Amino acid sequence: MNVSAETSSSLPDAPEPQVATDPASSSATAAEKVEPPVTFAGTPRRLLADQKAIWTSPLHLRPSDAIWLAPLGATTGLLIGSDQHTMNSLIQINANDRSKFNTFSNAGVVALGAAPAAMYLWSLFNDAPQAHETGLLTAEALADSLAVSEVGKFISLRDRPLVNNAKGDFFNSSPSASGFPSNHATAAWAMASVIGDEYPGWITRTAVYGLATGVSVSRVLAEQHFPSDVLIGSATGWLIGHYVYRAHHNFSLNPFDSKAMPDDFGVPRTHKTQQAQGSSQPVPVAHHPPRLFSEDDDPDSIGSTNVPMDSWVYPALERLAAMGFIPGQSVSIRPWTRQECLRQLRVAEDQIDMEQYNSPRLVSEARRLMADLHNEFEIEPNYYESLSLESVYARYGTIAGPALADSFHFGQTWWNDFGRPLGRGGSAIAGYSIRANYGRLFFYDRQELQQSPGNPAESLAINQLINVLDRLPNFGDPTIQPIPERSAYTRQRPIELYAGVAFEGNALSLGKQEIYWGPTTMGPLAFSSNAEPTYNLRLVSTRPHPIPFLPSLGTYRFDIVLGKLSGHSYPARPWFNGQKLDFNFGDNLEMSFTRWSIFWGVGHPITLHTFKNNVFSFNSTGDISTGNGGSGGYGDRADPGDRKSNFDFSYRLPFLRRAVTLYADAYSDDDPSPIDAPRRAAWSPGIYFARLPFLPHMDLRVEAVSSQGLVNDFGGQHFFINNQYLDGNTNKGFLLGNAVGRDGRAIEGRTGYWFSARTKVELGYRQNKGGIQFLPGGSTITDGFLNGSYAFNQHWQAQVFTQYERFLIPSYMSGSRHNVSGWLQVTWTPELHLHR
Repeated sequence: MNVSAETSSSLPDAPEPQVATDPASSSATAAEKVEPPVTFAGTPRRLLADQKAIWTSPLHLRPSDAIWLAPLGATTGLLIGSDQHTMNSLIQINANDRSKFNTFSNAGVVALGAAPAAMYLWSLFNDAPQAHETGLLTAEALADSLAVSEVGKFISLRDRPLVNNAKGDFFNSSPSASGFPSNHATAAWAMASVIGDEYPGWITRTAVYGLATGVSVSRVLAEQHFPSDVLIGSATGWLIGHYVYRAHHNFSLNPFDSKAMPDDFGVPRTHKTQQAQGSSQPVPVAHHPPRLFSEDDDPDSIGSTNVPMDSWVYPALERLAAMGFIPGQSVSIRPWTRQECLRQLRVAEDQIDMEQYNSPRLVSEARRLMADLHNEFEIEPNYYESLSLESVYARYGTIAGPALADSFHFGQTWWNDFGRPLGRGGSAIAGYSIRANYGRLFFYDRQELQQSPGNPAESLAINQLINVLDRLPNFGDPTIQPIPERSAYTRQRPIELYAGVAFEGNALSLGKQEIYWGPTTMGPLAFSSNAEPTYNLRLVSTRPHPIPFLPSLGTYRFDIVLGKLSGHSYPARPWFNGQKLDFNFGDNLEMSFTRWSIFWGVGHPITLHTFKNNVFSFNSTGDISTGNGGSGGYGDRADPGDRKSNFDFSYRLPFLRRAVTLYADAYSDDDPSPIDAPRRAAWSPGIYFARLPFLPHMDLRVEAVSSQGLVNDFGGQHFFINNQYLDGNTNKGFLLGNAVGRDGRAIEGRTGYWFSARTKVELGYRQNKGGIQFLPGGSTITDGFLNGSYAFNQHWQAQVFTQYERFLIPSYMSGSRHNVSGWLQVTWTPELHLHR
């Protein structure tokens, strides 16, 4: 890779810093290369040079710049298309709070400017050259970025969110009122970029980038800008600030640098050396300043995206673990990152090499699985910067006969399908996924075009029944309106769209991303792949960490989430927060504990006080005036939220550790943990046989689930619903967790024959029975299904699903009904990469 490819943007490269290598070198040559010192008097000259470089930078674009341009362009386009929906449906802030957020954004910009200004003043009276440079370069980056931002506003003339119902029309406003891009975001990120590059310690960067992020977010919450305005402003500021630092920084002031990794990242290096005068010891010759990043193949220093939950990778790795080759595997917190999947693969390789007493058949079966995993992850750790087209796929399916599409009340014909459209007739999907990383930063985008057959209007009788099932009249619950008819339609939908940063085996990410909390395949009771992924802010440990002070005891992982639910009406726009802590004790036992809650929403104030009450209070009722929980009816502003808890475990049985795994998931409403009151909890046990006697290529999994209670049938208003949150544990109409529904019991068994990790055939049976305490006459749903996947080669795979379903739900449809359904999907994984 040439030197110019090391910059993070297409802006011209900064001059290389000079490191003395030979006292006898020509001073004239050195003088030609040394950047003039940063002085106040030289600011006009530098500003003119900066503006020339910035406005001519598009002429210097290279194909490798698509690594960051493609994700930025795609995200900007998606945000512009969804800006009106975001501001009208997701951002509902009163005038007083908007004023507070506006004040915070102003104060944040002032604070970011005050720090380098103070440093500059300090340098005038003290010998502090780095502080002096920081003050001048920060001001220079601020001026450069605001000049570019003002030109952008003058060209775009975009309306602001409070104008014309947040349509965000371009070429419609006056130049002074134009909102694209955001000046606040541009200024904040330009200053933060310079400060962060001058002082690149994690504390400094966390502070300045955190404050810049706060400024950006507050501009949206203050309804002064759309998300796309803020994104472009932030990117513009960061790029210009980074360029100003790279172009004018005196690298002899400190050993820090922000250069990207070279092409041979992860490969052992040999440094150029020369003999120093009077010494036989070689002296390193620095062609550029030392980097902050490790030169070792360290997965913690590279951002890594998650493997989608419908990938063939999960069954393959779980089967390897069940055969004893991945001890201490953590299945309760998923999805896994690609780096974590690679780590597990390497553990399996080590186990096979170390344990010579393994049976040849067992090793042969494991290597069949590992061959495809090798092909998938072989280049994973090699690139510091990369952009990959991960997959392109198309699916066509049909349901012949009446379909069930409401597991919250009656049932669901297709489950664990990311909340895709479901109804009688034909449906089609076309989608793609891309992933990118830049050092510790990562980005993922999976988009689909979905065609749905639509749905008939909800009958008056069914609507009346739902009002009986969901409402508690004594609490003043609102009347639930019927679902209108919707004809066939086509929609574009992001399945996952997120970005984040990796650090120390953890990741902080923001966007639409999957949460899967539990060991079951039929679906965990808290969060599964049954509903469309939620928009959330997530802090998760991406790999196991040794337990502090007792590392020999085992490892732990954690997952902390704050997100927003969609498709709710009673009340609209609720939020959720969740915390999960997972432990692996030794090689064979995993246990995890979960606490999560639905809270906020229309009619419930969004404040730190209500957040504190939700997380730390154990009181659900009481005097509303105390603020510790309300005893009022629906819409009680002091209600602390709908708190829930989970417990799950996975255990490889003694004497059968290479064949049998026992596991269970438990869920409780308004109890600190299901194990405190197991009889009031919903349970989902399961057992997995990784190999069958005399049939080494076959496996068997049997799972059961009950939301009726272990001893008594609690009816349909005990789990997954609350008198304040009538839409309960759903996202866009689909249950977040297991599709068993309310007051139901289900059992599912599936057995598969593995030709390889990507080619297998699976046969399954499922029966779901609903209790008479919920639906009049109860319900019975029986499914027989066949799953198959075939890998034509490394890049092409076909998947087929077919199912026969019979259901008897007297309160929904008279008599016994049945349907036949199926779908065919073809996936192309092209391995098209741009990297450096």
